[in-house]
Amino acid sequence: MSLRWKLTLALAVIAALGTGLVGALSYQSTQSRLMTEIDRSLVNATDRFLDRRGGGRGDRPGSFDNLRLSIPERPLGIEQFVVQLIDPSGDVLAATEGVTIPVTERVMSLMGGDGEPLLSTERADDASYRLRSFATPIGVVRVGRDLTETDNVLADLRARAVLLSTLVAAVAAVVGWLIALRVTSRLRRLSIAAENVATTGRLNVDAPVTGRDEAGRLGRSFSEMLAALSRSKEQQQRLVEDAGHELRTPLTSLRTNLDVLKRHPAMDDVMRAQILADIDRDTTELSNLVEEVVAVAADRHTTELPEPVRLSEAVERVVNKARRRTSRDIVVVADDSIVMVRPALLERAISNLIDNALKFDASDSPIDVAVRRGEIMVSDRGPGIPEADLSNVFERFHRSVTARTMPGSGLGLSIVSEVATSHGGTVFARNRADGGAEVGLTLPCEDRNT
Repeated sequence: MSLRWKLTLALAVIAALGTGLVGALSYQSTQSRLMTEIDRSLVNATDRFLDRRGGGRGDRPGSFDNLRLSIPERPLGIEQFVVQLIDPSGDVLAATEGVTIPVTERVMSLMGGDGEPLLSTERADDASYRLRSFATPIGVVRVGRDLTETDNVLADLRARAVLLSTLVAAVAAVVGWLIALRVTSRLRRLSIAAENVATTGRLNVDAPVTGRDEAGRLGRSFSEMLAALSRSKEQQQRLVEDAGHELRTPLTSLRTNLDVLKRHPAMDDVMRAQILADIDRDTTELSNLVEEVVAVAADRHTTELPEPVRLSEAVERVVNKARRRTSRDIVVVADDSIVMVRPALLERAISNLIDNALKFDASDSPIDVAVRRGEIMVSDRGPGIPEADLSNVFERFHRSVTARTMPGSGLGLSIVSEVATSHGGTVFARNRADGGAEVGLTLPCEDRNT
């Protein structure tokens, strides 16, 4: 069963049950009220048909001195009240003409007693009667009232309640169908769009984004998801294309050098050593490039959750590793800035900044790392960055003309940019006034000490 039919059926059932419950309560309340009024009328009718002479109206209940009973007639059958007198043997001594009410054991149990009157409903001559039976010295007197009109009223009330429940259920079904049609039409379009994506692989499909309800929000979320997947797919394709382009250079060099070794097995040792050095350089460059490409892909799909990190501690960990690896002097000046980041990504970005400075600074001067108010700046004393390349240093695989002969993949600073952007931060690159470059990133800071 479709969602549309489920919503329609649910609203119809709820409406029918609600209306039916109200109708049943109304019917019970009306029936109880009518029977109460009928019982009160029977009490009043008792004085109409009984004449207690000698004791007066103020005598105690059950006092029937000089009792006299009047039997009502039923001209044309329209008299509502009936009276019946039963002797101790169970015979009917007197009764309203044309009405035969059966004598039950409960009625006979009243004989000779002075207990409370018995209220009952009996069926006689295709009509129902409400009876009030009580004992007298001469037998049991039963005063009754015809319930035909009352039964007709209750039957009409039942019919109206059933009809009303049916009409309300039908209206609720129509309204539910219209609501379900409005809601599920967008869901159906969204389902078709999802099936289209799954079948064709195309991400440029239209999804319903109208409305402020859950269906509208789902459509907008679906569209945003498709847009994010499209961007990710484009980035992945661009990464593959760029990586393939960059991999050709070291692979071509490796193939050329190996071919030279095969063709000239008797070359002198100096030439052989030079070729082996080139092969080693190309292998290292190829390995670094593969590692950087893998790092880019891994960082994009990391499941690490952000947590508060003190920048000075993260920088010190990375700097200590760089000092042990290169034996270079790296000076750190840091405040107590705390940022909300993914620690592993942050340390990778810091490591790339320091490796970039170490690569371009061939002097023996120290590398300076400054941490202040969420900003990490790494300064070197190398040749600096050409003005034409300042705006492109964070582009993937970008390397300036002067840097193309140096080792590196061109991915290091692009990873720094991606890490900063994913945490709501920015990156910067500029030349120092007295030579060298200043490259770094800025992250939203939680605790900034000036």
